[in-house]
Amino acid sequence: MNPGRVTEPGRGDRGSASAELALLTPALLAFAMLMVLAGRVADANSTADQVAHSAARAASLERSVGAAEAAASGTAASSLAENGLACGDHSVTLDHGGLTPGGAVTAVVECRVGLGDLTGLGVPGTITVTGDATVVVDTFRGQP
Repeated sequence: MNPGRVTEPGRGDRGSASAELALLTPALLAFAMLMVLAGRVADANSTADQVAHSAARAASLERSVGAAEAAASGTAASSLAENGLACGDHSVTLDHGGLTPGGAVTAVVECRVGLGDLTGLGVPGTITVTGDATVVVDTFRGQP
């Protein structure tokens, strides 16, 4: 032992911060990417609700059941394309209630989306997002 030599406190911990950073960085990046994925899925669900509302509104403005179903389907397809939700396939289920004034029209939109398309991260797999909305048929319009 050399009495004139002063040792630095914590000298045995040199470089440990770099090692911790090297070990934690991939985990933190994976967590951040998971949050991006969760945010994009939530956004896709919100878009599906918006598309369902547009489809129900378009159907409620029609006078016949056939025209209402065609309007809902066409509006859903164009609204999905406008909002950038790339569906492999989608379906629109319409409960029109006969389109009676004061009645309600409910549209349910189901869209199968690839997770790679949704996130842009190349994540494999698909998810089905579902949106639904109900719109009241105008009370003061004539019968269909």
